[in-house]
Amino acid sequence: MGLGRWPDWLWVLLCVGLGGCAGPRAHTYEQRAFDSVSNTCRTQPALCTGAESVLPGVRAAEVAVVVAGARAMMDEDTQRAVEFVLKECADLARSQVLLRYHDGQSPSKAQCNETLRNEKGESVSRAMWLGDKMHAAALECAQQKLESLRPGRFSLEPTYRVDRRTGVTTLLSAEEVQLLKQPRFQSELKGTLVPDVVIHEGSPLEANAVYDFKFSCYNVDEPAVWREVPAEGASPGSVPTQKNLYMKALGLSRSQVLRVVPRHGVLQ
Repeated sequence: MGLGRWPDWLWVLLCVGLGGCAGPRAHTYEQRAFDSVSNTCRTQPALCTGAESVLPGVRAAEVAVVVAGARAMMDEDTQRAVEFVLKECADLARSQVLLRYHDGQSPSKAQCNETLRNEKGESVSRAMWLGDKMHAAALECAQQKLESLRPGRFSLEPTYRVDRRTGVTTLLSAEEVQLLKQPRFQSELKGTLVPDVVIHEGSPLEANAVYDFKFSCYNVDEPAVWREVPAEGASPGSVPTQKNLYMKALGLSRSQVLRVVPRHGVLQ
């Protein structure tokens, strides 16, 4: 029986392969969606304790670049291949973490709000504890698959800083980020942006697209939404979301900044 022509992006995926991905990754209010401890502490330090808390520090070295206008979008085949891989990684990460730590079952609303301690001894909700592990598993999977699909043209968890006065976006090096994670310097991480996956042509400052993994905790029928990021001086009803901040910092359109949600796929 003859077969029709397969799209180019599907041939690429067959070459990459989609095997299993091994490996794992405090709000005081009710939690429905998972998020990582580090992201939460950077925007809401009052909710954190221990090594992720915010303390006085020094300025990090900056390599500045002015982002002017939207970046060129990926071609259609590349975008389909990337998003297919990321969706598979999100599904696998949720399944593996729940199977390992929760008998394969989704937590209840009450369980999501329970408090426990993570590996650093910090008090976090179960939602955040599981969310960290799902993020880690999804990122490990993405590293493996995207390295075959787009070697040298993607970044995982790059750290950006946006100067409020000038609007200039800068990229912190891995060495700078490690230095600033030390307790005495952590205030310098407050307000930084750390998307999960950035697709680019060689520089994370020239992004084609941004993807964030979002894991719902107790209600998987409703896709997890973009988290709001309170800012000084923001009026009620005008609090920006992560999506808004990524768009502004990297000069991207709404269609270039996307969520990756288990069962639901890639969403705006």
